Amino acid sequence: MKRSIARCLLVCLAIWRPECALAWGTLLLIEAPPKQDTLAIGGTMWSMPRAPDGAHQTALLTPAIEYDRHDGWFASTEMGLGFNASSSERWQAGLRLWPQFGRDRQDASASQPRLGPRLQKQLFANGMLGDIALLQSAVSYGSGQSQNGVQTELGLTSGLPLARGFVGVGLAATYGNRTYRRDYTGIDRAGWSDWSWTVNVDHRVTAVWHVDAQYQQASVSVRPASAPPGSAAETRVRPYTALLTVWRDL
Repeated sequence: MKRSIARCLLVCLAIWRPECALAWGTLLLIEAPPKQDTLAIGGTMWSMPRAPDGAHQTALLTPAIEYDRHDGWFASTEMGLGFNASSSERWQAGLRLWPQFGRDRQDASASQPRLGPRLQKQLFANGMLGDIALLQSAVSYGSGQSQNGVQTELGLTSGLPLARGFVGVGLAATYGNRTYRRDYTGIDRAGWSDWSWTVNVDHRVTAVWHVDAQYQQASVSVRPASAPPGSAAETRVRPYTALLTVWRDL
């Protein structure tokens, strides 16, 4: 009975993901399902754009929970709620859900409106290229004011094993439909909206404690708030997201 209650609580907590509606960076880096169910708890320090155009940063300290089932289901404050249909180390594919909070009223403007909360839905697929790189892909739906924004992401990640963990480096790009780009960047047409690079580090301190960190720097095309109505003017902003999580395996 206690185990069932704990699992229900984990799922509810995993639905809450403290993230704004980012204009990039939803590619999933995930391992094969474990042989037995695993549970870890901890805390995460976040630094992320307060709005999708990256004009202001916000910092948060939140609880961290990750529950991975042997059958591929996972619930995590970093990855959301999802299912990995593959048991292979060489490829992964599945779906996941997580909420996004959008652009606050104080960051809204005539060209970049307020974006309320919504549920982001994603199909993902990753595959190893030889033994040196992971090709990542994802299609996400549910963003924008009308919640019909679609973005397609492609990325490539490689890394090196460490004595007690690994370090990975990735590159990614996003193609968004008209709704997605208009509501998040003010550019009223479909197209390639951004690219980003990411560094991930995972380090095991002891048998039950480990630390993971991520830094992501993006280059996003946006329509300047000062641009006159009907103008096709674009500029680039370079927002970043960083997180540091300390985990304890249970």
